[in-house]
Amino acid sequence: MNKTLWYDTPAKHWTDALPLGNGSLGAMVFFNTSKERIALNCDTLWTGRPQLIKKEGAYESLLKAKQMVEKGELYSAQKELESGFSTCWSQAYLTLGDIVIKYDDRTSPVSRYRRELSLEDAAASAVYCKSGKKIASEAFVSKPAKLLAYRITSEKNISFTVEMKCPLLSKVSVENGMIILTGVCPSDSDSYSPHYPCNSLIYSDDKEKSGVSFAAAVKIKTNGTLSPQNKAIRIENSTDTEIYITVKTNFVDAFTPPCNSNIDPLKLCLDILKSADSKSYGQLKAEHIEDFSSLFNKTSFSLFKKNKNSDLPTDKRLKAFQKDTGDLELYELLYNFARYLAISSSREGTQAANLQGIWNEHTKAPWNSNYTININTQMNYWPFLSWGLTEEFMPLVELIKTLSITGEKTAHDYYRAGGFVAHHNSDIWGFSMPTTGNVQWSFFPGGSGWLCHNLFEYYEYTLDRDFLVNTALPIMKKASRFYLDILTEDEKGKLIISPAVSPENSFKINGKAVSLAKTSTIMNTIVLDLFKNTITAYEQLELNDNLYCEIKNAVKKIQPFKTGSKGQLIEWEEEYEECDIHHRHVSHLIGLHPFSIINETDMPEIFDACRKTLDIRGDDGTGWSLGWKINFYARLNDGNRALKLLKRQLKPIKSRKRSDFNYGDGGGTYPNLFDAHPPFQIDGNFALANGIIEMLVRSDGKTVKLLPALPEEWTDGKVTGLRVKGNAVLSFEWHNSKLTGYTIKGNRLEVI
Repeated sequence: MNKTLWYDTPAKHWTDALPLGNGSLGAMVFFNTSKERIALNCDTLWTGRPQLIKKEGAYESLLKAKQMVEKGELYSAQKELESGFSTCWSQAYLTLGDIVIKYDDRTSPVSRYRRELSLEDAAASAVYCKSGKKIASEAFVSKPAKLLAYRITSEKNISFTVEMKCPLLSKVSVENGMIILTGVCPSDSDSYSPHYPCNSLIYSDDKEKSGVSFAAAVKIKTNGTLSPQNKAIRIENSTDTEIYITVKTNFVDAFTPPCNSNIDPLKLCLDILKSADSKSYGQLKAEHIEDFSSLFNKTSFSLFKKNKNSDLPTDKRLKAFQKDTGDLELYELLYNFARYLAISSSREGTQAANLQGIWNEHTKAPWNSNYTININTQMNYWPFLSWGLTEEFMPLVELIKTLSITGEKTAHDYYRAGGFVAHHNSDIWGFSMPTTGNVQWSFFPGGSGWLCHNLFEYYEYTLDRDFLVNTALPIMKKASRFYLDILTEDEKGKLIISPAVSPENSFKINGKAVSLAKTSTIMNTIVLDLFKNTITAYEQLELNDNLYCEIKNAVKKIQPFKTGSKGQLIEWEEEYEECDIHHRHVSHLIGLHPFSIINETDMPEIFDACRKTLDIRGDDGTGWSLGWKINFYARLNDGNRALKLLKRQLKPIKSRKRSDFNYGDGGGTYPNLFDAHPPFQIDGNFALANGIIEMLVRSDGKTVKLLPALPEEWTDGKVTGLRVKGNAVLSFEWHNSKLTGYTIKGNRLEVI
């Protein structure tokens, strides 16, 4: 049972429901037996429009803050930046609303209920008996057909009503036997409000400021009778009903205001449904499975051990794991679920996966369900390249391309620097400015440099020279230009980013919580990694220019890593007293992972300092934080400690109603296996899976190390089709904790 989620009760809450998606259209299916809910999302359904926000006096405020920092007035400098440099929140990702199916027979007892999600087929289903009738429902979201298909079959006639609900400014009608929804997104999420998530949704009467327009269409085929009823559709005496749903918006790109779009979203929806008319439900499903499974089956992971709990319903299995951790197939299921989510939330031509992938039930989502680029967006894509999902990686590349354009003006206006910069948050419009609020998140010009690491990794895995020439290197050069322009020398002549923060941590000075320091380890490490990778890219392409020379000269002078009184890696320019020694962010270890600057060969002392840092931080954390720590320990060759945190990540978190964000319970896993920050963030799902990869494989483009951090409990296992740096595909097997064989396809790398 490592490729199927299943349950013996309907979903009560959203984090009990089963996710479906094709990268653009997302759905959460509840399979309720009396009042079914299908919660819908569309990847381009966001508040806002293209805006370049210039804050008057921002650069002057930065200069003042720098002068204060030089005098040691860190708290005053922080307040200066919070008032004079920061701007507003990014825009927000929205829910579309729900398809609701109300069955006539809503009170009869239900027996033999089972609902499940096949990860390999990307299809969800439910079957149960009610009033002597066997009823089955099935759903999938097709990439080839661009729609959601939902089928209800019954042994005897049943009757029900289908309707659509949308919390946005919209109208619903029934036209030509179809439910039609049209509407418009808010033109702003009240992004200047100090509240986060957005305090309110603002609709503008000014056409020039209008938000994204959207449409949805629902078409129903049935062997019963179909009739309109109060903006809904009534189906009576049916044993077979097919419901087809599609959603589109008039979004063009990050630079085109919705008011200038020539896209008619309703026409797109109707054309999609018309095209699907020529195919049967079975044909649509077969095409969908072929498309999805071709990606899902590229790779596999197995631990060869079955446990008595592996046949339990998934939610009960998760609870049973807390007492019996011998259910090794549960690790496989979590790993496969992450692969499923990756393919379902990010496909070529769609938007990048946000904080919740594409699944969000809120109009005011936690953290606006945006792109948080001080780790979370990057984390979403950590395992994609290992899984061979290179086309599915492209939405992230497109987001970075957008930021490399919008971030040019931000670099100039806020720093008087060349190149481009992006900060802590972004959105579908390429928001690149510093956000509002505490500098611990708002003053983070490291997002752009960190994202460039993802670009270079694409080249490392694929060795695609065209990508390096035309995409990665031009953007990396622009990012390097920015950092070259803002680097300053410390008292020892070393280059630092100053002032700087370490997201989202703080320390104490004279009893006050301060987040702004003279410099920070993460910022200097981001610059070091970017410069090293850019130099490598130049040399791979046999290029040489003035920028290359500047970078080569600067990289030698970047301030080195420092250790503290406990042997730990220090986070800022000196060893301050932290406000929270167990803080969820461990940003100063970025050189250990996802970068590989810190390693046991090149920096053994700093490598050991990372371990001591983690010991001090402790093992608790939010979902994504636990996921990152799993990867850290894998890089430290400590598979047992990594597995301990993986088990901690599997702590069951209770689902809650929509209005309760549940920020306070610590990380874990919801009944539907979504990662709990809490609330739900998808990055933890991807980090967990990547941690498993890091335990089993380490590659640098020349060599591959197998089983570098194999936990003692994982005595036997097999991996197939895993891509490694150097454009090679690896399969291997181990027994009694010893490697027994491997095959490598593509470039011949040294296996050690």
